[in-house]
Parts: sequence; C-alpha cells; structure tokens
Amino acid sequence: MESGPSPLVSTVPRPNPARLSTATYPVHARIEARFSDMDANGHLNNVALETLHENTRATLNRQVFPDAYNLAAARLRIVASTIVVHYLREAPWPAVLDTAIGIGHVGRTSFIASSGLFLDDACVSLCDTVLVLLDDDGPTPIPDDARARLDALRL
Repeated sequence: MESGPSPLVSTVPRPNPARLSTATYPVHARIEARFSDMDANGHLNNVALETLHENTRATLNRQVFPDAYNLAAARLRIVASTIVVHYLREAPWPAVLDTAIGIGHVGRTSFIASSGLFLDDACVSLCDTVLVLLDDDGPTPIPDDARARLDALRL
C-alpha cells in the first residue's frame, strides 16, 4: 500500500524560514485583537487570525489600487482565488499584533499577497493569498502603474 497523502488531497509545503522574520516584509503595522477573537481556550481563534490577515491585505490593496474599494469609482475588482494559512503558535488575548506584508509574486492578471502576524517578534501565523484583478469581462491584466507599485513591495 502506498503511503503519503491521497492524490486527491491538496497540500502545501512549510513556509520558507525567512518568512518568520519581520525583516522580510516591506510593509508593517500594528493591530489590536478584539475580545471576540478569543476562543474557549483563551487564544485567538483561527478565523480571527485569518480576518487579521484579510485586513492587512485590504490595507495593502488600497495602497496599490487606490479605488479598489470605492464602489462608485472602481472599474477593477480584486478577488481572492486561493488562501493558504499556516497557524504556527497560539496567541493570547489581549494582544497587539505586528502585521507584516509584501508581494510574493506578480503575474499577468494576479498577484500573491504574503503576510505574517507577529507577537513579541514570534511569528504566530503566515498567509499567502492569490488575488486576481477583474473587470466586467473577467480577469484583466494588471495596469503598468499598479504593477510598478506591486514590484516595489516584493518580499
């Protein structure tokens, strides 16, 4: 009998150790965890950690695509097609987390936002999200000005 995961299972490798350092990322901020982010064990739950990654991504998206969340002005939309999260250690509540993010890859119509959440310099969670740029007809090429901003934020 063959060992290992079924060919029907999708898995990802462990992240590069450099991702565990805030120095790897070009953009940094701090975010306070909410009481409602805590689970029954007194730790921040996995859904809450993904929400913190999402907030970090959205902030970066606004920096690169200023009208992305202005529904009246936006002609392009950003949608997530794949989200991979690594939960590396528990984080208590209350906590103020350091967020770090950069661009892991830029393609023709998509890019990968790579973020980390840190508590006392220890990495709590990593996330890589494939984001696709859409117009009314579907995936659309990333404009040159946005591509330059993405390139400037690479890991």
